[in-house]
Amino acid sequence: MDLKISAEQQMLVRTVEQLCGSYCDSANLRQWQAELPGYGAEFWSAMADNSLAGMLVAEEYGGSGLAVLDAVLAFESLGNSLAVSPLLESSVISASMLQLAGTSAQRREWLPELAAGKRLLVPAWLEPEHSGALDSMHCVVEKQAGELVLTGSKLLVPYANSADAVLVMCRSAQGPTAVIVPTQDLAMSQQANHAEQSLWQLRFDELRLPLEAQLDVSAVSAAWKKTLLLTQVLAAAQAIGGASQVQQLAVNYASEREQFGQPIGAFQAIAHYLADRATEIEGARYQVYQAAWAMDQDLPVTQLAPMAKYQATEVFRKTSSTAVQVHGGMGFSEEADPQLYYRRAKHLQLMYGDPQLLEQMIADEVFAA
Repeated sequence: MDLKISAEQQMLVRTVEQLCGSYCDSANLRQWQAELPGYGAEFWSAMADNSLAGMLVAEEYGGSGLAVLDAVLAFESLGNSLAVSPLLESSVISASMLQLAGTSAQRREWLPELAAGKRLLVPAWLEPEHSGALDSMHCVVEKQAGELVLTGSKLLVPYANSADAVLVMCRSAQGPTAVIVPTQDLAMSQQANHAEQSLWQLRFDELRLPLEAQLDVSAVSAAWKKTLLLTQVLAAAQAIGGASQVQQLAVNYASEREQFGQPIGAFQAIAHYLADRATEIEGARYQVYQAAWAMDQDLPVTQLAPMAKYQATEVFRKTSSTAVQVHGGMGFSEEADPQLYYRRAKHLQLMYGDPQLLEQMIADEVFAA
């Protein structure tokens, strides 16, 4: 495995870092949390202008067609700044599903727009009291009189309020499928969450759609499995970026804050915790890079991807918790930055495969071998 960073990759990282430095300071992050749509419109526009919205979209549809390892480096930098945007949901998950299971007309209509950041298509797959497994979803689409009729509900749909459409994962008589649903007429309500992200509950009460809204049923299951693995790797990269930055916040504070005439970082109770976190971050980073490299080489990642996501998000949660404790009482306050990372860490740990689901995915691969 060759993980030497090329000049082009270094340029990509610098571009992301410069954008985050210009738009994603803690003041902006707090403002975006408090207001809809939940992210900075100018930041998203700047990302699109720098071709980041289309980084994983094929060149024939106006994207850059970058490697997964390239995207991991970009997402790690985004996680470093806690940058919020629809990039993962619209430009990665939905774009991947369209490239793998969309019809020719759907790809031509949507992929150039997603790559340019001009339209948003966000996925909806989690359901009340349900893990989101495709073969047992409660949300159902049926054909009636030359139309599709969609019934059910979805939870924790990101940026649904600002999206042009939602890619709804559901089941049909032919098997697991997905349909593109315009958001203009949808009933939705915002859901409170620990990270204060823009998450919504959607309800479909016999919603009628044209037949053209449905993706290729025969390809959806395989496409979703591959897309979910890709999503887990990129979410893990975000977690590594966040863990690295909050670790640095803790180290800086421990170097400056003094007690009994010396920096608190000189005390073993703090120094050893931070040393443990530094070791864990590097180990998790290697796992994420290994999973991304394997994807680019078309090697099996059904075990590597959930392992990377499980480990990286766990390390992010532990590191942000340590940083809060190192900062003492101030670390828990909303005025301090460590709590921003702690709340995002828990959000990433639960989204796109919570620890229980990831453990099951890993166990299935272990016993299958």
